[in-house]
Amino acid sequence: MDVLTHIKEEHDEFRELMKKIESSKSAKKKELFRELYAKLHGHHEAEEKVVFPMVLEEVKAEDKEVVREMIEEHSLGQYQFKVLEKTDVEDETWDAKFMVLKEVLEHHMEEEEKEFITLAKKVIPKEKREELLEKFESVLEKKKKEKEKELK
Repeated sequence: MDVLTHIKEEHDEFRELMKKIESSKSAKKKELFRELYAKLHGHHEAEEKVVFPMVLEEVKAEDKEVVREMIEEHSLGQYQFKVLEKTDVEDETWDAKFMVLKEVLEHHMEEEEKEFITLAKKVIPKEKREELLEKFESVLEKKKKEKEKELK
């Protein structure tokens, strides 16, 4: 498997987790939210440290904007995660805040899959994408564990 295929599989996992959050209540909702927060934190950090720099290095100037947009969307998601973490899950605004996060994440994942991954496949050879998977997973696990500790 290559790193881009792995990213897409994780996106599918995040979509399922968001559905579970929407249908859960109270403590279970907060538990699933924190799981999503930690996983996505690791995922975004791994993309930004392993995949994005390599693509930025290889693409033409006009395509760099696609990568920059991915990074900015990570920042938007991170902000909304922090807002939700500070909001009590029983607060009447929590679900609305979560829907904003979900919309940001869904938009981001769709763009990443259609634009970024297509671009990355053009500039990173398959063998290199396969090699990157191990480094990606290493950063992902490290950053995910750090966020899990922080959220306890």
